[in-house]
Amino acid sequence: MLLLDITTFELEDSVKVFKRWEQVESKGSPKGLKVVNQWFDAGGGRIITVYDVESIKDYVTYNFSFTDLCHVEVFPVIGAEEFKKFASKCMKNLA
Repeated sequence: MLLLDITTFELEDSVKVFKRWEQVESKGSPKGLKVVNQWFDAGGGRIITVYDVESIKDYVTYNFSFTDLCHVEVFPVIGAEEFKKFASKCMKNLA
């Protein structure tokens, strides 16, 4: 399952967030979690990440370490092509 998360933090906490990130990364990701891609807001204070996870448990295990420093919004997502196929099938069923 793909999850998109937007992690927001105060700019004054940037050093703490990146040090924590280094600590978490050095331990490795849970077996069922893969970072697909990650972007940093050029203005600072936000990181956008797409994860491929086997379960929500893997995601929570990885991100729990940041809950005291960051606000995280997470959304399940699907690729555009997969959504088009799904929407087309639904439209045929409704016709």
